[in-house]
Amino acid sequence: MKKIIFTIFLLIFINSIAFAQIPVNWDINPPGDTLQFKYAVGISQPSISEQDALKGAWQNAVQQIASSITTRFQGQIDINVQSQSYSSSIEDVFTVYMETSSFSTNVPITGVKEQARKIERENGRIVARALLSIPIKDYEKAKQYVENEEAAFLAYRFFGQKNLFQVIQNQKPSSFEDYYSWLRNNCVIISINEVNSNALLEQLDILINKLYRNAVVFAHVIDSKSARIIYNQERYYDGILRTLQNTLLFTIQREGTHLQIKPVRLNILNDFKEAVSAIKDSGRYVITGLETIQTQSGESVNQNSIVINQFKVIVSGQYKMQAVNYNIPSFYISGSIDDDGIIKHIQNKIVSFPARYLIICRSQTSLETGIPEYNKAPLISASCNFTLYDIVTGEVLQSETVKTPAGTFTPVNLEDRTVINEGRRALRFLYDPRTQPGLEEIIKKAFERL
Repeated sequence: MKKIIFTIFLLIFINSIAFAQIPVNWDINPPGDTLQFKYAVGISQPSISEQDALKGAWQNAVQQIASSITTRFQGQIDINVQSQSYSSSIEDVFTVYMETSSFSTNVPITGVKEQARKIERENGRIVARALLSIPIKDYEKAKQYVENEEAAFLAYRFFGQKNLFQVIQNQKPSSFEDYYSWLRNNCVIISINEVNSNALLEQLDILINKLYRNAVVFAHVIDSKSARIIYNQERYYDGILRTLQNTLLFTIQREGTHLQIKPVRLNILNDFKEAVSAIKDSGRYVITGLETIQTQSGESVNQNSIVINQFKVIVSGQYKMQAVNYNIPSFYISGSIDDDGIIKHIQNKIVSFPARYLIICRSQTSLETGIPEYNKAPLISASCNFTLYDIVTGEVLQSETVKTPAGTFTPVNLEDRTVINEGRRALRFLYDPRTQPGLEEIIKKAFERL
């Protein structure tokens, strides 16, 4: 019995400290905020009906709450309460339209509840006063929303200025209610859950740059933590996540495209530096393949130089990437190419593999001997299949085949030397800009997004 009485008194005590004591004259002497609640008193304009007066009082009080949420912004801020539902018996959700000098957005404010009201009649009109409360957790949630929305707006404008997409001045991203929704659907967000995170974030910047040389990174604060924001989550999310997981230095909480990482122990900076240093260099690649020219007898003569050498010239010249040597067992590229076998071999030797990307070129010519009695000349066509494999993400980024136009190459006779020379010319033609889609165009499509 004593325990029950004690419990009752405890609940009464907790309730009394949660809510401020509401004085009788609360409309001129509002209660002070507590650790659990904030308060606001709203006053309506003289209205015809009690309902309109209460609505105006609620709007005025919610506008005061919204104004305190947006104190971080300098200058004039226009705030408009848009909710059409007002009730004293249930918690209400309000949509507040906020417009700053830079951007506008709708701020959801939840948990608002009426604690008291007064109705007065003045000169045939009704004036209402309402005392509203909002839980601190809901207040902070709305404040966090505004801060995240501002960060998302700045990121959107930053990436637009980098010409990653077209930005229409003073318009929100198409198909999104707000900037933060756009951010969470289009960007990788990485924050480190540690008080002194600057040094780790600097290493994170190096990690992203090593993984993706063309990635554009924006630094700001998300959820009150310093963060890195990378546009194009579809391209970068898996590789960044996998790399962070492979370091074994962080626990990772995933919320959509937001990665919140926490060190598994204290003082991991040096270990993180070593892990970043060991990341495969995205400026290097290994290229291998097989190049064959078919002769009249049906046998193929291995060349293994024309397409691959030209490939190296284009990639090193236009994309500033370096080809490095790596010994791939010859049985994977003898007579035919075993793509899966090569990839599995490299996956098993990934520590010693010296680059980020593997390129496999399979080039060949095909000879049609023709029919002399029908004046049908011999024809040679060439094709190349180009596969680009990412060692870090374990995915094939590009796999396409380019062919020479039919009937372009006609040897004057079927002697081996003539056929081989014309076959070489056909292989070189794969890079001719007139060839659509030429191998150079396929290379461009693959490498410009790395």
